[in-house]
Amino acid sequence: MRLLAASSVIPVLLFVFTPAFAIETPRIVPQMHEVHRPRDEVFASLKRYFTDSSLSNFRLVSADEQTHTLVARLTGIGDETWNKWAYCETGPVQMIYKLEDDAVTVTVKLQKPTPHSTFVSVAADFQGTYGLGANQNKVACTSKFVLEDNILAAAGAAPGK
Repeated sequence: MRLLAASSVIPVLLFVFTPAFAIETPRIVPQMHEVHRPRDEVFASLKRYFTDSSLSNFRLVSADEQTHTLVARLTGIGDETWNKWAYCETGPVQMIYKLEDDAVTVTVKLQKPTPHSTFVSVAADFQGTYGLGANQNKVACTSKFVLEDNILAAAGAAPGK
């Protein structure tokens, strides 16, 4: 009888503790594409994209020509665009909260696979602040990859990759 009780406890323990060891899907997944233009040309066009307000509303945070990495930030995105770009998972209580503030930080890395092409990687880190009255909740959100596709297009990636 003791053996039967122990054997039925083991599956229950495995069921309870297995989720604690499960590997969580990463929240920020870079989107990548090869662009058939030289790396310096792609770097210059993306730097212009992130600084020219007629092309985007981003604020260029850094542009490192040595590592070919650009970082840009955008705030005040607006509900409609935010809903196209990101998904924020909240708890049941926060579902009635309203999006009060939003921001995305984009990191673009360029690699040179050939002299006449560039491998472009775009990662977007979305952060939303949801509130109800005096209560606020900052949420790390997940991209729907629309923004990354837009930036890849600005870099010269072919539509429909």
